[in-house]
Amino acid sequence: VSAIQTRQEILVLTDAAVYSMQYIGAPYVFGFNLLADNISIVSPNAIATANGVTYWMGTDKFYVYSGRVETLPCAVRTYVFQDFNKTQSYQCFAGTNEGFSEIWWFYCSISGPDGTGTVSNPNNIIDRYVIFNYLDRVWYYGTLGKTAWLDSPLRQYPQAATTGNIMVYHEASVDDGTTNPPSAINAYVQSSD
Repeated sequence: VSAIQTRQEILVLTDAAVYSMQYIGAPYVFGFNLLADNISIVSPNAIATANGVTYWMGTDKFYVYSGRVETLPCAVRTYVFQDFNKTQSYQCFAGTNEGFSEIWWFYCSISGPDGTGTVSNPNNIIDRYVIFNYLDRVWYYGTLGKTAWLDSPLRQYPQAATTGNIMVYHEASVDDGTTNPPSAINAYVQSSD
């Protein structure tokens, strides 16, 4: 399903297992080792590496590889996977925001951004995200439509493409590029006691 370069190996993820591919020299050049089975990945692009650690979204949980494959504890797992549109799982993709120690996953919801539980995402577009902050080991989520993401050490901010086909620098300002003149994005924070 997917493969990604890590420290000194390439992780190869199938629909049921994770393998390590390493250079071993002649005559076979590369060797494969089974790292874990009974593992899933929701889409080919739902995997990212930051600081030498690889994270990915499975079909019902999150995983991490830092020398061994482990399930990543997730406080918002039920919220994410109960509203995850499995028929559109191949749209799901991951990206890093290393300036904030974050791994982002963008995905299509069933209910859409209004959160009513009715099918209000009839166009099956990416409208949700879930973030894991690997430095603080916390999760957060929200509604945001992105179709592409690039975190690069050559730029001050990550670049993203919106569902309206607009390229934006993420984290750079309060404007998302959809209004002229620029105006602040409608945002809020909700927490428990």
